[in-house]
Amino acid sequence: MDDNLRRLTSGVSQAAWGYFFLHVDLNIGPVSILPAFVGYLLMLSAIGKLLRERRELGLLRPLCIILAIWHAAGWLASFAEINLTGLFAPLDILIAVAELYLHFQFLTDMAALAGRYQPQDATLDRRLINCRTVYVTLMAFYDILFILPYGPQNGVQTVIILFCGLVSAVAAFTAMFGLFSLRRSIVAGNPES
Repeated sequence: MDDNLRRLTSGVSQAAWGYFFLHVDLNIGPVSILPAFVGYLLMLSAIGKLLRERRELGLLRPLCIILAIWHAAGWLASFAEINLTGLFAPLDILIAVAELYLHFQFLTDMAALAGRYQPQDATLDRRLINCRTVYVTLMAFYDILFILPYGPQNGVQTVIILFCGLVSAVAAFTAMFGLFSLRRSIVAGNPES
């Protein structure tokens, strides 16, 4: 395996594992043992490795850094049982928008990469685009319902929030598995003609 192919497969693997850290949360008490900031650091590293293939990814580096810092601060605050979300509404909204844009653009670029490296009759690129659309749309709806009210939630709102969270998590895991499939396609060396 040449260096370019090794770097490419490593970058896609790091992106997939980044999604794992972003969407699996196991806690010991109030502290996560799979902190989200690790996911953003993995995505940051993945971006560095994938830049030769998708130059647009470079625009996402600052967002990854900001989100990694934000989630690291939240993780550290959790040791003192402090939750940073909800302390300052405008910051919560900015973080939510940054996360939505990052995932939208990142999965768009991964779908373009899949279009290049997937086997000829495969539909991995479309699957990643569909995951992106479902994930970002439902997370935006979730953020609107969760962030904007800042008050007690009624039963219907709670059900909608849970539904959006569940379906967007399924879309995120489908994207994660799609990234692992993309890695296998790259290793198999079946670029689309």
